[in-house]
Amino acid sequence: MGSVHAGHDGEYDPALKRYPGMITALGAPDAAGNVYSFEAKRLPEAPGYAVDELRGWRLTILAGKLFSKVFEVQANSASSITVTARDGPLNGVAVKDVFVVEDIRIERQ
Repeated sequence: MGSVHAGHDGEYDPALKRYPGMITALGAPDAAGNVYSFEAKRLPEAPGYAVDELRGWRLTILAGKLFSKVFEVQANSASSITVTARDGPLNGVAVKDVFVVEDIRIERQ
């Protein structure tokens, strides 16, 4: 029987930093009603993120209305994450949606 390769488009690195998490609260919408931030907790339970540790990392929504949507992290604190506006707002995410944030840069066209 042959082998099967799955995952990150052939770019998988087992040493790559990645953190799964769950949305615990949505950030305040901007003047146009768009949400670009949320409160989060790491899964499994672990200390929060270092301030701006995730800047430039890829955030992928793994559940809910925005399933598989990818965003670039603009900033973070120990318990909150803000994404860049260029990937669109987080409108549609909900409390308890899960995500993964990975130390992978988003390829821009």
